[in-house]
Amino acid sequence: MQFPFNRVFLAAACGLCAALSANAAPWLDRPVLNTWKKDAAAVRPAQAPPLPPGVEMMAVCTSSPAAQPLVLEGMTHLLTFGDMKAYRKFSAALKLDPDCLMAHWGVCMSLMAAGPEFQKERVESMKSMKELALHPAFPEHERAYADALAVLLMDGPEEARKAWKTLYETWPRDPYAPLFYAMLLRDGFDDRGKPGEGQEEAVRIVDEVLKKRPGSQAALFMRALLDEVASVIPPETVETARRAVASNPQSSSAHHLLGHFLFRTGDYRGACAAFKKSEDLCIDWEKSEKAPRALNDAYFRSAIYRAVSEFCAGRYKEADRIASAVASVPLDTKYPLAPGTLLQIWEARNLPVRLMLANPDLPRQEYVLKASPAPLPKGFPDLSNGMMAMLTQYMGAKYSSQQGGAAAVSARFDKLSGIIRLLMDGAATARQQMSLSYWVRSLQLGNAYAMEIRAMMFPESANIWLSNAIRDQRFASLLLPPVLPYPEEWILARACLKAGKHKESLEMCEQGLKRFPNHAGVLETMKKVRAAAK
Repeated sequence: MQFPFNRVFLAAACGLCAALSANAAPWLDRPVLNTWKKDAAAVRPAQAPPLPPGVEMMAVCTSSPAAQPLVLEGMTHLLTFGDMKAYRKFSAALKLDPDCLMAHWGVCMSLMAAGPEFQKERVESMKSMKELALHPAFPEHERAYADALAVLLMDGPEEARKAWKTLYETWPRDPYAPLFYAMLLRDGFDDRGKPGEGQEEAVRIVDEVLKKRPGSQAALFMRALLDEVASVIPPETVETARRAVASNPQSSSAHHLLGHFLFRTGDYRGACAAFKKSEDLCIDWEKSEKAPRALNDAYFRSAIYRAVSEFCAGRYKEADRIASAVASVPLDTKYPLAPGTLLQIWEARNLPVRLMLANPDLPRQEYVLKASPAPLPKGFPDLSNGMMAMLTQYMGAKYSSQQGGAAAVSARFDKLSGIIRLLMDGAATARQQMSLSYWVRSLQLGNAYAMEIRAMMFPESANIWLSNAIRDQRFASLLLPPVLPYPEEWILARACLKAGKHKESLEMCEQGLKRFPNHAGVLETMKKVRAAAK
């Protein structure tokens, strides 16, 4: 089957390439990209050393046998959400063979969301991939990978799905193409928990891969990932996550995956252990690669998730300790838009305050104020300041409500509403600051806080306001825990308990436990309701 490789020409003209300096040397004249003219053997598959655990074999055209396992490790990292680890592997392969097409492809894939600090590497690899993919000496299989990436960049995910489908159907022995296709097929679940058509097709495809390659870490990871936000996590999914860990115990991504599903099923102690293992492995990687913490976003994700897991287990002091530790990591001015930095400024820096305000035994206000982060230094994405601004108003409302200051609570609500309106106009800025997903989470948080403050203002109609917050809840994703470390049903259950509505309170506790199984705060409220109802 012939592939339309003209798309790689178009891809080189996209925004990535436009950022190159006008004074850059003409890339067509670089001798390193023309070594194939001198030695055709440079693009022939070479005998490679053994692969690491869980990494599947695929022929890679390279002049260096040692480059092949590095490329395949990079592809496995890409499929297990380890973009920066993948980038390091692909870069190491390019040091051994600057003309390795798949390594250039991997650099482009792994740096798509890495920030402007890596713009030069992105552009150079895109241009290198263009020339190599258009040369007939390279296998059509690898050229098809370059074309699929070009389609993704130029035409978006819908067209890219078609390119990946053709690729995986044309080369059925390729262990990676069906997984990239499955990743693009995912379309989640509807409000009743029914999977979409793309989701079902992705499951079928990944199951086929696992029948042939039961030890593939990427396939095991992907199979579990397909249940990431399912309303109910089946035991088989947790077992698949355990198999992903067993396939490569040194994979931080696999341990984080297991932690996510243990969290979803209410095994918070198990989740904490898995996230801690992921953190330790991330730190080991950081040291071995001499990488700055700003590029180690996996560390921040696992640490944030572990703090929330401790909170859900009712170990509030330990949750505060972990949150304070991750919040205290200094910001790196060299990488203001790096993946780890974005997690710091949007999630980690305000995590101690969020957990303190969620504590059923609200700490004294001076302690919360002490935990609040200092103003964000210049040079970092300032849109994230809106997150702390919302927290400040919510904090004021909670303490005013505790003291019976109805007018003060109302004033806080008005200010919070104004902040939310300003943030809602920040979509373009969020894109520019590479923070779109965090911006969306901040709006979810603000809307939930607004409904809770409304319930403080009008306790007799708390069920009306909180029903909106309950409806708008989202399940935890793999990458981050829920925006609130509790189900909104818990807030309504406590309001009903205070009003003496024991039956309604118990019903809300039961509903909340469906979303957060074994949540310590909900279980404690349920215990109080039953005691009060006697």
